[in-house]
Amino acid sequence: MTGGITFTFGGVRINDRAQVMSTGWAPVAGLYACGEMVGGLFHGNYPGGTGLMSGAVFGRIAGAGAAGE
Repeated sequence: MTGGITFTFGGVRINDRAQVMSTGWAPVAGLYACGEMVGGLFHGNYPGGTGLMSGAVFGRIAGAGAAGE
């Protein structure tokens, strides 16, 4: 028997631009997160497949922000 982890329910806090937020609620300059690193999206359970969609959506936002768009 082996254990498997789909993803964690915790992670770093981000804003709507996928910027990682500091403990003082300010964006950390140049630091973006997406996918499984992001916390606060699911609570207790999640609908199947939404982890991939979350990664795609926030990945696009984070990539655009990091590229300066």
